[in-house]
Amino acid sequence: MSTTSPDVKSLPTVSTIIEKLPPMRTHYMLAIAASLGYMFDAFDTYMVSFALPSITKEWHLTPVFNGVLASAGMWGGFIAALVWGPLNDKFGRKFSFAGTVLGFSLVSGITAFAHNTTQFIAFRFIAGLFLGGMVPVVTSLVAEFIAAKHRGRFISVAPIFWPFGTFAAAIAAYFLIPRFGWRALFLAGVIPAFLAFFVIKKLPESPRWLGGKGRLKEAAAVLVRLGANPSEVAEIVPDKLAEAKVSVRTLLHPPYRKRFILTTSVLFFGYFGIRGFNLWLPSILAVEFKLSLAKTFAYTIMVGACAVLGKITAFSTIDKFGRRQLFYVGFGLCGLASLVFGLLREPLALALGACAISYTMEIGSAGCVVLPSELFPSQVRGTAASWTAASGNLASAVSPLVFGFFMARHLYYGIFITMAVFFWVAVIMVLTMGVETKGKALHDVGAS
Repeated sequence: MSTTSPDVKSLPTVSTIIEKLPPMRTHYMLAIAASLGYMFDAFDTYMVSFALPSITKEWHLTPVFNGVLASAGMWGGFIAALVWGPLNDKFGRKFSFAGTVLGFSLVSGITAFAHNTTQFIAFRFIAGLFLGGMVPVVTSLVAEFIAAKHRGRFISVAPIFWPFGTFAAAIAAYFLIPRFGWRALFLAGVIPAFLAFFVIKKLPESPRWLGGKGRLKEAAAVLVRLGANPSEVAEIVPDKLAEAKVSVRTLLHPPYRKRFILTTSVLFFGYFGIRGFNLWLPSILAVEFKLSLAKTFAYTIMVGACAVLGKITAFSTIDKFGRRQLFYVGFGLCGLASLVFGLLREPLALALGACAISYTMEIGSAGCVVLPSELFPSQVRGTAASWTAASGNLASAVSPLVFGFFMARHLYYGIFITMAVFFWVAVIMVLTMGVETKGKALHDVGAS
């Protein structure tokens, strides 16, 4: 045994091979699919905010009940993140990616046929059961394909397309709602179903997940597809962490307990402001400031464009300056922008203020996406990312109700004070507990 031990130690593992591989065609296909997934998830999440002004008039709703409609999908998303994490770790990243996309696409189309608020809330809740699982599923999938020196950009490129989804929802609302009504917007939500079939037909399973399940031959085949030498992968052995038994309870013990507290806290405080603002912005402009639907959608298109610029900024700086700076610059400045925005009253100033919030907010949001994907072992990465997302989804479900409460009682500025405080709490959490992973392989931070 003693004579073979050094040879075993020198044999390649899934992780060591991945760290040698440059980006290839399959990597880019994966990045494209993940980006489209983000875009469609955002489209479906935020199209309800653009439909709300029309729904409010049709069903004569109060601001508080508007908050209930806006948050229905988020409550489903909270449950989804709890459920899809274990499913992701048990059945694989590919199955979960396709399942979440197909689910929310089909239910979105059904929502167009809701005849009352009860049906609408039920359909949005069911859609949320799929929407809330997609982002953490995709993030864990991408993280497991890419070498450390490329991982930051590959993970952060997909979130760039989240504001593209918001942007697309604003444009679709601008053209569809005035002509065909709000139901046409939800029918357009069926389009992402085609992505699910692409994922099933064209994308491979995560080699790290396969290796963690002991399916080394399948992992080797994927590695070859990613550009590895066939003779090298023929000798792969399990990663040390993949070979060890890792349960979900790992998240509650050092060193992952501190990381789990960090990720869940940051996403809760960050997403409270992000989702509350994005879901309520069209209603704030149309109801609070009495802008026309055409002008409201035009302004939100401007805001969506600035969100795209924010994500591009995050993508361009993440591997140069690291992960933590995304929170300091993004959420730190967004808190200030929120306090200023709450004092504005002129339409053009409102548009510019909303653009400033959107730009900085999306920089911080990019950090929220990357943070949980790099801190946990492969065997529980899906669960950790999903349960972290559940914290964000819980905040996303509560914040529209809180903001609706402020609107109903004409405590308009309370919305922006809350946003600023919550963003700054997230910054403090990263400052005091953050782990910088820039340029480090996953096994170097105990997350192989």
